[in-house]
Amino acid sequence: MPDGRIGLSIGDVQGHNIEAAAFMGQVRVGLRALASVTSEPGELLALTNDLLLSLGTELFATCTFMRLDPITGVLESARAGHIPSVWATADGRSGITDDEGGPPLGIVAGQRYAVTEHRLTTGGVFVLVTDGVVEGPSMNVDEGLDQVVRLAGIAAVAGMDAGSLAAAVIKGAERVGHEDDAAVLVVGHDAPEGEA
Repeated sequence: MPDGRIGLSIGDVQGHNIEAAAFMGQVRVGLRALASVTSEPGELLALTNDLLLSLGTELFATCTFMRLDPITGVLESARAGHIPSVWATADGRSGITDDEGGPPLGIVAGQRYAVTEHRLTTGGVFVLVTDGVVEGPSMNVDEGLDQVVRLAGIAAVAGMDAGSLAAAVIKGAERVGHEDDAAVLVVGHDAPEGEA
């Protein structure tokens, strides 16, 4: 981002046809363009939501946008109908984020999205997934998220690199029997500067 922070996003669009793929492209372009105006996660999702509604499509998309300050270790997150993120730290803690979230993009005009702030005080990982990774005929979403929590916890304690953890999460997704798109974004982080 222009201010030195890092923007991270993952999303999923309704449908699997050419129209859905084009709509996801519009979401991606909209997020990037609007991020030059604001990088505040809740405001960015609200502006993107209003932009998508102005296009007059019947489709909607889920999205998580995070803004990380690598100097202070502050990670801010806003969710638009998307699956919660998973976190794990090198000291053995792990779980599912409990941020409030809001409705998917492209449904409700004038929507505001709550922002949750996380302070990264030790090394670890955040794992963002689409529902195709954690939900399917063989596993419900809670079981799927628990599977990702276990993998992230092991990876954080072992110091596994982000690429290896992402591969393990995608491999684990085979167990859910999904037919939906599957995407994973793993964010590995060290303790912020000045922290032990």
